[in-house]
Amino acid sequence: MKRTLLVTLTILMLVMSLFIVSCVDKDGGGSGEMLYTEDTTLGTGNTQFTLIVEHINDKKVTFTVNTSKTILSEALVEVGILEGHDDIYGLYIDSVNGVTHNFNTDKTYWAIYEGDAYANTGIDGITIVNGATYKLVASK
Repeated sequence: MKRTLLVTLTILMLVMSLFIVSCVDKDGGGSGEMLYTEDTTLGTGNTQFTLIVEHINDKKVTFTVNTSKTILSEALVEVGILEGHDDIYGLYIDSVNGVTHNFNTDKTYWAIYEGDAYANTGIDGITIVNGATYKLVASK
């Protein structure tokens, strides 16, 4: 009886360990797998901008985004790069390029930059400028 319980607990711990390891993204530094690991172009539309995604472990992916949207968050959701949820302050970024950072869990979050300047508003308050560069940087 004791041996069966010990074997069962050992197997359960092994399965849980494998699950935890599989949820950690070695390249992006958060949980989840990166959707894109190489620079790529996404979307259609008359407005074009550059999005640089900088992951925790120095992995950087540059996207050229074409869109007809006028708000940055809407364009990124449309091409599948951004997932978020509504918060009292606006759209809270849950994941970028498939990688999730959660301040409550790992004290990391997605910082938003317009060019090289830290954004003065949330991502759903940024109006896209044709030819502009935006950054989403995993930060601690």
